[in-house]
Amino acid sequence: MEAYFEILGYQYKAYLNRYIYIPFLGKEKIGNDIYIKNIFFFKKEKLMILGNPIINNIKIKARIIKHFRSKKLIIFKKKRRKGYKLKKGHRQYLTQIKIISFEKK
Repeated sequence: MEAYFEILGYQYKAYLNRYIYIPFLGKEKIGNDIYIKNIFFFKKEKLMILGNPIINNIKIKARIIKHFRSKKLIIFKKKRRKGYKLKKGHRQYLTQIKIISFEKK
């Protein structure tokens, strides 16, 4: 089983019992279950459902595993022959979720 869904403005592909890293869900606590309702595409063996734009009768149950910060990304800007250099780092807050099940409403 697989599904394509949208959460916080980003689209992801979900498989059963797989882990996904999504943008930070600050209000949710570790161990809580969340339900994702914005599903665009669902596939189960020979059954395929395509939303127009979303599928209303299927939802994804996921469990929050942990909140963390990603690896540091270095932002480096330079203008040649001007002596201008700028180096910054950025670490994005992320949430790891595990897909538990696909449920019908």
